[in-house]
Amino acid sequence: MHLIFRTAFVLCTMLVFAAQALAADVRSYAVLPFKVNGSSGFTYLEKAIPSMLTSRLYWQGHFQPVSDAALAKAGRVSDAAGAAKALASTGADYVIWGDVTVMGNDASLDVLVRDKAGKEWRKGTQTPVNDLIAALQGLSDAINAEVFGRGGMGKSAASAPVAAAPFNPNLVQKEATQRQVYLNPQFRYQGSDGTRYRSQTLPYASVGMLVADVNGDGKNEVVVLSEKRLYVYQWQSERLMPLGEYAIPTRMMPLTIRSIDLDRDRADEIVLTAYEEEYTQPYSYILSFKGNNFRELVTRAPYYLNVVRTAPDFTPVLVGQKGDPSRIFSRGGVYEMLKQGDTLVQSKKLDLPEGVNVMNFAWLPGTEGKETDKLVVLTDEERLRVFSPQGSQLNQTDEKFSGSAIGIAEQTHMPGMGKSNVLIPSQYFVPLRMIPMDLERDGTWELLVNKPISVSAQFFENYRFFPEGEVQSLYWDGVGLSLQWKTRRIKGSVVDFALSDPNNDGVQDLVVCLNTHPGALGLQNRKTVVVAYPLDLSQMDPKTAPSLE
Repeated sequence: MHLIFRTAFVLCTMLVFAAQALAADVRSYAVLPFKVNGSSGFTYLEKAIPSMLTSRLYWQGHFQPVSDAALAKAGRVSDAAGAAKALASTGADYVIWGDVTVMGNDASLDVLVRDKAGKEWRKGTQTPVNDLIAALQGLSDAINAEVFGRGGMGKSAASAPVAAAPFNPNLVQKEATQRQVYLNPQFRYQGSDGTRYRSQTLPYASVGMLVADVNGDGKNEVVVLSEKRLYVYQWQSERLMPLGEYAIPTRMMPLTIRSIDLDRDRADEIVLTAYEEEYTQPYSYILSFKGNNFRELVTRAPYYLNVVRTAPDFTPVLVGQKGDPSRIFSRGGVYEMLKQGDTLVQSKKLDLPEGVNVMNFAWLPGTEGKETDKLVVLTDEERLRVFSPQGSQLNQTDEKFSGSAIGIAEQTHMPGMGKSNVLIPSQYFVPLRMIPMDLERDGTWELLVNKPISVSAQFFENYRFFPEGEVQSLYWDGVGLSLQWKTRRIKGSVVDFALSDPNNDGVQDLVVCLNTHPGALGLQNRKTVVVAYPLDLSQMDPKTAPSLE
């Protein structure tokens, strides 16, 4: 009898320990709200996709979702730092987040998984909207197999919709068909495989860049603006070979450089906008570099200058606006500028909504018969605001763009008139350029903009040294500005970009000028690098619209 009792006791003890071991082996996951890029009719996917993923990832006795109360503590996640916080707040072993982009009848999914050790997995697919549930099943099977180690799940993942190669794999995008469509493989994959090239490291921090034929030789030069000098280079054998340099006048703070052929001689003039801090006024210059020699055509013009394509013909126009010591930009408005001798004079005044200045707007041409032209304005809070041709506001983005580190101190002293500058003077940060384009050659225009990425900048208003950035292509979807494609994250702070052919090989490139980011304590050691992504337009299918992968 005692033997039977002892045997039963041992068996019970073993069962208890086995149950505890099994319970200890159960790991948890938290699927957070997804970001939805698309029209407002698809906002329901923000919560619907996490709900579907949560149920499809459940594995009894092995993996289970965290409670709703724990999930509510996490909120939204957009990067690795946010994911780490979500892991800590929910107590989960894995956190899952991502985004979905809907364009027309097609959708693309990007799902990220991160564990407590900091390891990340990324899964993505493109699918017709009607097949979204099947695509989710494929992604959940892939996560189950690769991340959770659940056997027998690979077949479904492999059978999920497979995307055609994008028009530039260093751009994140999708296709509406299975046809091979490229711009450049670097827009999809990280690393260098011959589809991206870069300059040598230049020993100074840059302020701006342009790519144009400025010496009249029929080839493009790369012009880089630093805080003290203007440099002109020619791209040769993956290096920038210097052709000349121009010293910025003393006490002048350079703001932007643009180019325009004012005298129609097929050599662009360089438009340098500078700011004189002592007198709180703009003093701009127009420079010629014909024959590889600098010549000042206009000096110390009291205008902020820019080159924009204005409606309705969208040809490049030199525009200007006078300064105002108390509010930076004059209330007199923005004018087309004419060069008369060695001076600039105001011509036609542009009809622009209130709050628009010479530096913060771009016209986005419409699609004939479908959409009218739109005016896109970067607000003081660095959000994109869209206006109709009649001046009525149509939309404003929630996300911030631009990202310039060049600031002009605001001189507001009257209470209630703008931001407080009692402790730290408020800064107006000069917007980066916005480029309207029609890469697909289908009559539909997109807007190329810079999106800086920095955790510190979210908390410190005047912190502008961004460690990462993206160049994004946005299009008007009838409701707001939606993401068409974007570069993978670029290490460093983007200071300017262009669509041009810097090495004169006949292929248009996305050219990005950036400052390296040596860390918050080494900002004086920033250097300049110019990176170019060839855009292989020869393989573009004009009937295939790219968007987010």
